[in-house]
Parts: sequence; structure tokens; C-alpha cells
Amino acid sequence: MKRSTATIAAVTAAVVGIGGGAAAALLNDDDNVEVVPVTASPAATPATPSPTATDAPSEENLVRERMYFDVTGHAFDRTTLGQSARLGPCTGDSTFADVLPVQGVTRIGTRLTGSDNRAVTHQLAQALNAQEARVAANEIVSLVDECAAISGGDFGYGDPVTVIDEPDRKVVYFPAFDTDRVYGGYVVLQVGPRVGVVDISDTVPADQVEQIAKEAAGIADD
Repeated sequence: MKRSTATIAAVTAAVVGIGGGAAAALLNDDDNVEVVPVTASPAATPATPSPTATDAPSEENLVRERMYFDVTGHAFDRTTLGQSARLGPCTGDSTFADVLPVQGVTRIGTRLTGSDNRAVTHQLAQALNAQEARVAANEIVSLVDECAAISGGDFGYGDPVTVIDEPDRKVVYFPAFDTDRVYGGYVVLQVGPRVGVVDISDTVPADQVEQIAKEAAGIADD
């Protein structure tokens, strides 16, 4: 007796259920049912989008003469800054590179100079991710916070002031003092994978240092 179409369908359905793929039921001359698996094309796995790579930092991400003048009214000129520039006056001979991850880092820097040895140094680096940048920023804040004053002199920093503290952005500045006058300050910033410092050696008050800190964070993130 020939097996009914319903029986064939049932067998086929069972095979589909067991094998997880499609199957074809074929009849031969002996009325036997042979179930031939048909290899189905695997479902396409949606491609995981790769994170958009941030362009390497450029001079456009650094403090500029015009911005500094707009905030302080002090005219400065841009000069070159070597890769071995010190991290800051409170960190001895340490360089910016000393507090950065060993691999995958791009560094740039600039220096604005004025009369009477006034200067603004901005160093910026791009790490592999925001976590590495935040670790470096926190380390710099700790190093500067440990230095209350320069030994043998009257220069020093006040307490750190946190301007921004978000998951992907952090901006902190220290107001600086030289003898009995305000003398700029020191800014530490982290925006995404970028970390930077702005060393302001100029007779500008804390509110202007804070404004420069905000501006520097904004252009570093451009």
C-alpha cells in the first residue's frame, strides 16, 4: 500500500523538527520514503558596525591665539613645542608621555608666548579609548594635587576645581599663585579618547582659567 501524502508530510515535518533545516521527501519504486536533507543557507548574521574612528587630533584641537585673546585680552604668539616638554611645573622632569598609555597614542602640542616670560602650553593626546584617557587624566590631577608649592619659591596651586565630570568628559583646573598675585593655572581635560593639559603661566584670574578650560575641552572634542 502506498503511503499517503499526509504520512510523507508528517515524516518530512519530523525531520525538519529534528534537524533544524529543510528536507525533501521522495518516493521510489518500492514505495519507500527516502528523506533527503537539503542544506539550507545559513541565516545571514547582521554585521556589527565598527565604532566610528575618531580622526587623529590636529592643530585645530589646540588652544589658539585668538581664543586666548578673546578670553583674557592678552596677545600671544604661537611657537613650536617639542615632544619632550615637561608635564608641568609641579611634576619635576616628568613629561606628558610619562603618564600616557605605552601604545596606540598620538600626541601633539603647542605653545603660546608673550612678554615677561608669560606662556601657555597645551599638550593633547589621543588614546585607544575613553577609559585609558580617563585613567591618564586622573593620574595627572593626582600628581598636580600633591604639589602645594614649588620648593624654595612662592609659586603654587590652589585646590582643584572640577568643571565637568561626566562619563565621557572630565575637566579640572588648579588656580595658580605666584607670591601674592594670581598667575593663571593648570587645566586637565578628558573628552572621549583624548586627554590633555593646559599650563597657563599668565596673570589671569581663576574665572578666566575656568573659561579657558571649557573652551579647550570644546575644541579638543571638535
